[in-house]
Amino acid sequence: MKLKYKKIILLTTMSTMGIGLLTLSISQDRPKAEEMLNQDVRKEASVEGFESDKVSMMSFGIEDTAQESIPMPTATPTPTATPTPSPTPTPIPVYELEKEGYPEIEQFFRDFYAEKIDCNIEKLKTMLSDPSQSGSVENVQNKTDYIDDYRNIKVYTKKGYEEDTYIVYVYHEIKFNSINTLAPGLSKFYVITDSEGNLKIYSEEMDPELQKYYDERNLDEDVQELIAYTNKKGEEAKNKDEDLMLFWKSLDQIASDDENTDQSNDEGGNQE
Repeated sequence: MKLKYKKIILLTTMSTMGIGLLTLSISQDRPKAEEMLNQDVRKEASVEGFESDKVSMMSFGIEDTAQESIPMPTATPTPTATPTPSPTPTPIPVYELEKEGYPEIEQFFRDFYAEKIDCNIEKLKTMLSDPSQSGSVENVQNKTDYIDDYRNIKVYTKKGYEEDTYIVYVYHEIKFNSINTLAPGLSKFYVITDSEGNLKIYSEEMDPELQKYYDERNLDEDVQELIAYTNKKGEEAKNKDEDLMLFWKSLDQIASDDENTDQSNDEGGNQE
């Protein structure tokens, strides 16, 4: 592999990950867009079908026996107690993915990527709910040193189930140094509104219920369509530019090696 690509790989493997945030890159041989939106979502979602037992209600007819002299007494039906229905839990709402419906969020992320390229750490801190997650100037520089620019930014937004919160998917195309063709990518963020009405990227640990909801949105049909679109654009870009293809394959290999290392460490830690 050319030396310049080795340098790019070492310094930009994490470059599309934002600043301590989850991000997605596109893979050549597997749907990395879907795979990397969340590091925990690395499997296909399966839908279990539950077939309820059918209860056959048999209707019993009363046979009429003619007894002229002795009338048959009429049976008084015993009232049947009606069980108190259990309250049905209110489902958590799932909203549509909207494009260009939130101009303030769109501008927020254009500013975010511009400040990231400029390594404006003080400005980036103001855009996070936990400023300590911004990292150092050197850290940001290392992650963006081989990135010329983020271009063609498109922002897709879903309302969160909590008031004034949003799940945001940002499509962008990265211009790497020494590679002519732009590399499509898709990043995911959880955005909140603070007490002063300012948008913030949520950079803290989520509670389990919120994390589950946040992860599950990757499986929504409209998000899947966006993932497929990003993958398609990625394939087109790689087929157009051999340099980008080689770079992409190297990133896939690094990701695969890291995954195998993590699995080995997990298995080793479980041994008695």
